Amino acid sequence: MPHQQQNVRSTVEGDATKIDLWTSTDMSRFDQDVHVIPIDSVMRRFRSNRQTGLSSAFVSEAQTCYGSNQITPAPSPNYFRLLFKQLFMGFNSILLVGGILAIIAYQPLGGSESSITNLSLGIVLLSVTIFNAFLNVYQKLKSIKIIAAFAKLLPKSVSTRRDGVEQHVPIIELVPGDIILIKMGDVVPADCRFLTCEGLKLNSAELTGETKPVSITVECTSENLMETTNLGFYSSLVEEGMGEAVVVATGNSTILGKMSRTTQEGSNERTTNLHREVNRFVLFVLVADVMSIIIVWITWGGWLNKSHPTFITRTGNILNSIGMIVSFLPIGLPSAITLALAIVAKRMSQQRILGKSLQIIESFNSVSIIATDKTGTLTKNKMVVSEIFWDTDNGCKVFDDGDEESPTRTSMSDKSRQVSFGLRDSSQRTAKVSPAIERPSINGNHQDEYSGNRQSRFCVEVFDDLLLGAALCNNAKVQLVRNQSKDRDMMKANSELHVTGDPVDVALYNLCVYQCYMYIDEIRCVNPRLKTLPFNSVNKFMITANRMESHNLSSTDPRNTVLITMKGAPEIVIQRCSTYKTNGGQILPLTTEIKEKILNQQEILSRGGYRIIAMCQQKLTQMRYDQLMQQHDERRQSRVVEVHNLNGFPQEKYCFLGLFSLFDSLRFDAPDSILRIRDARIRVAMITGDHPATARAIGEQVNIFSANIAKRNGIDSFQMLENETKQLVFRLYRNETLFQEHIAGTITALRSSSTTIQKHIKLEKQVWYRRWYASLKNQLTEAEPIFYKEKEKERIPYAIVIAGNQVDYLDDFMWNWVLSHEELIFARTSPEQKLRIIMEFQRRGEIVAAIGDGTNDAPSLKYADLGIAMQTGTSVSKEAADLILLDNRFSSIVSSIETGRLLADNLKKVVMFLLPAGSWSELWPIMFNMWLGVPISLSTFLATILCVLNGKNWLECLQTKV
Repeated sequence: MPHQQQNVRSTVEGDATKIDLWTSTDMSRFDQDVHVIPIDSVMRRFRSNRQTGLSSAFVSEAQTCYGSNQITPAPSPNYFRLLFKQLFMGFNSILLVGGILAIIAYQPLGGSESSITNLSLGIVLLSVTIFNAFLNVYQKLKSIKIIAAFAKLLPKSVSTRRDGVEQHVPIIELVPGDIILIKMGDVVPADCRFLTCEGLKLNSAELTGETKPVSITVECTSENLMETTNLGFYSSLVEEGMGEAVVVATGNSTILGKMSRTTQEGSNERTTNLHREVNRFVLFVLVADVMSIIIVWITWGGWLNKSHPTFITRTGNILNSIGMIVSFLPIGLPSAITLALAIVAKRMSQQRILGKSLQIIESFNSVSIIATDKTGTLTKNKMVVSEIFWDTDNGCKVFDDGDEESPTRTSMSDKSRQVSFGLRDSSQRTAKVSPAIERPSINGNHQDEYSGNRQSRFCVEVFDDLLLGAALCNNAKVQLVRNQSKDRDMMKANSELHVTGDPVDVALYNLCVYQCYMYIDEIRCVNPRLKTLPFNSVNKFMITANRMESHNLSSTDPRNTVLITMKGAPEIVIQRCSTYKTNGGQILPLTTEIKEKILNQQEILSRGGYRIIAMCQQKLTQMRYDQLMQQHDERRQSRVVEVHNLNGFPQEKYCFLGLFSLFDSLRFDAPDSILRIRDARIRVAMITGDHPATARAIGEQVNIFSANIAKRNGIDSFQMLENETKQLVFRLYRNETLFQEHIAGTITALRSSSTTIQKHIKLEKQVWYRRWYASLKNQLTEAEPIFYKEKEKERIPYAIVIAGNQVDYLDDFMWNWVLSHEELIFARTSPEQKLRIIMEFQRRGEIVAAIGDGTNDAPSLKYADLGIAMQTGTSVSKEAADLILLDNRFSSIVSSIETGRLLADNLKKVVMFLLPAGSWSELWPIMFNMWLGVPISLSTFLATILCVLNGKNWLECLQTKV
């Protein structure tokens, strides 16, 4: 936020008067008081409005004053610094030494009989060194430009309110005063102060170093800008909830922008296996070079100089040493590696694969296991409601015409969708549900259309509650989205209406609007939302409170009815219910027997690959609801820790309504791609938050569970129980037959967040030579795995399904047993458990590639050896990933693996092509000349020229192979 603003004026439409926009804005105390002053003062400071946001005319003027919302990128690398590093590092440094020795051999060691060829040799070697350095610098800068160009392919937009309309605009167009709407999975696009928050939690680890998410409030909790909880900072990750905020700083004026110089200087690239292989090869060349030169000088000093002093002079032996130096050097290798990476990166970009750095491309060559999410990765993440169930044995099937485009658009012309339980007249749409609804039983026996009016009325009442809950307990909404496209080098911004939100919410929204013809906006207007607890990966449910429509009571009347609606995972939601609503409209106790029937129905549907959402409700008076919220506020102000914090909502005594069965179609290329990955001897493990039965069904459809192993051999499992001495015992089953028991040992605690910091602190405390040795060791060797002797590396040719609630109890023996299986599925896992699974793989020497697209995948993507995200994923997942699949095709991973392995193979071929150019043509002639007296056919100068010219063929070799 600049402290000295330009005097910019704007003309208000309809009024010829010009007003000052910025001259009256007090910017002197922004850094100190923006989180302390009343929110109305903040809105006045930035000329904004909570309901309508900024006007378009004002935004254009504000952009002139504040500039674009982007942090100034790191300065371009210094050419001279890069050139200096290339001259005195790697092979070039060895050639430089050889050139200096050749000049010394000319003068002063050459004396009066100095040969001009020695000087020529020195000039040639120095010229080659300089040429190599310039070529490496050129390729390095070219690679940097390619990666910078790739980054521009990622569209970044934010939901904001301008002119009273919610719309998506590019992040770089944000200005202070903009009202932004953020939700779980977003990245905070600028420094902002929150106006509303519903279960909102941010992770600001990049700024504060604290990995634990912070609960956001609208009140100031600290005078310290960095410690208050009513501010969100640029680059913070939204892990839970949703909210609205007003932008208070953009671009370089944000906290991260002010720290950008420090963060840019502190960033460096990690060491990859390609780096280590090249470094080990350089070390081998140096050792071989030094040993050969030592042998030459020992032979000359101990034998030739004494017995045959005129055969080889000192100057001649120096030239032989130079020949040894050149003989081992594949001179073009550094440039070949850089150019190969650039060529492969460009090829991957043509395949719609975006790599954030060139080095990670080679990582595919060494990947041994791929840990993939299900939703949005193996499936399209476009869910459709297929069936609805209520009571214990009643339901209906929803038909869909298969069109994938219309559900995601707000095109109201498509009115042909029908529900099989019969809308007699589609023109009878209401703000609720059409009364002319009949349902078939779940076993397919349809009722007579004109029988049982009383029963149909009750049936409608149950179904009405389900659809009303689907409309109210739902964050999906229509928004104006600006899509930028290029047409003949002209940028065009097209605005379209889209239904945006969580895939489950979008599916329920489409059910209400497109298939049941409900006026969902009117429903939400007459039943206003009071509060919500957003869905998160820990609770696995969402709760909303809505004041029900009442024509006889005012909105403040305590006799009003408040509807509490909960939807989420059935096994969790049903535990909070004490009653259920029958098909006849009765409210009956939810007994254990009824719960088992409902959960059995869920199990049957899950085996077909369906995702099941349960819904329940509870009705309170306005007075009782206000009492609950007041008690919650008092507990929060007194900082009382609640074990199950539901933001004041009731924790039990809900009435169970029914189940929604949703289907998410598979990506068409996923099954074949997984087979090809398995043929490449790479295991694929599914780690998902879905029900185990659903995960297993999808795993069988996409070939994670194959016919050769899962179906032929069987599936392993285990149970946990306590023995007589209260020890935890694991009972291992193979095809439901007990074959081993194991008493649990010590559970190893892993903390990934502090590992890197602790290592850095530990290194800083060591003396300089130990730090140097540790750095050198990291450049040459990988960390040894903690587990896995040769016997332990044997794979178990069976499949296994692990539930998330079992992960936390596994000891090292169980981890070894579980992770040794050929086919693995982890279900109902939390983000922490996903991360733990990947860390356990890495502890056992596996190179892990993690694939995901959701917020809960971000920690795993960041910690894995290679993180891969889908373009349609959340901003958080794309920020954490190393590679982004712009075409959202799972088959692109196969292309990446092939490209990575092709790169490694071709680099090895280049090395094998370059080595004989020197080692065999120069090493053995010198040795034979010294030991056997065989004359050298070419002088050192000519042999060196031959090596250099032959070595430069690496370019043709590389271009024909890569």
